Amino acid sequence: MTLWIVVSDASRARVFSSEVRDDDWSLVKEFEHPEGRELSSEISPSGPPGRMQQDSASGGRRTAMQPRTTPKEAEVERFAKHVGKYLNAAIAKSQVDYLVLVAPPHFLGVLKSALGRQAAKHLRATLDKDLSTLKAADLRERLVDMVFPLRPTSN
Repeated sequence: MTLWIVVSDASRARVFSSEVRDDDWSLVKEFEHPEGRELSSEISPSGPPGRMQQDSASGGRRTAMQPRTTPKEAEVERFAKHVGKYLNAAIAKSQVDYLVLVAPPHFLGVLKSALGRQAAKHLRATLDKDLSTLKAADLRERLVDMVFPLRPTSN
């Protein structure tokens, strides 16, 4: 059984692999997304400041502005889709049996939504916490009980 632990935030993600509780975690893939660290004002918008939407109820004569997606949020979504695409492909190729996602609350939600149906079925656990700056050994120490829960022993 191969388990991948994805530790991420909006600007970086690391994918670790482990098969049993006592193994060290090996780094499978690392992603960098420096745009995720920038402020919205520093990111060039990729489109107009809003999207016009035809109101179908009135025969399309009225328009209303949809809420604006900030450049920062667009970068967060872009990065989550990039990581999600990688995880979806790994699941499709049977490279991984289970996934664990660890990320700050907002990014965790965006990343989960980037997973396809099959990958979502392989999700074992999630943790909404930013641990992206920790070293692999520290991550393993903090997460091993969540990733590999101990089974109660019978007497």
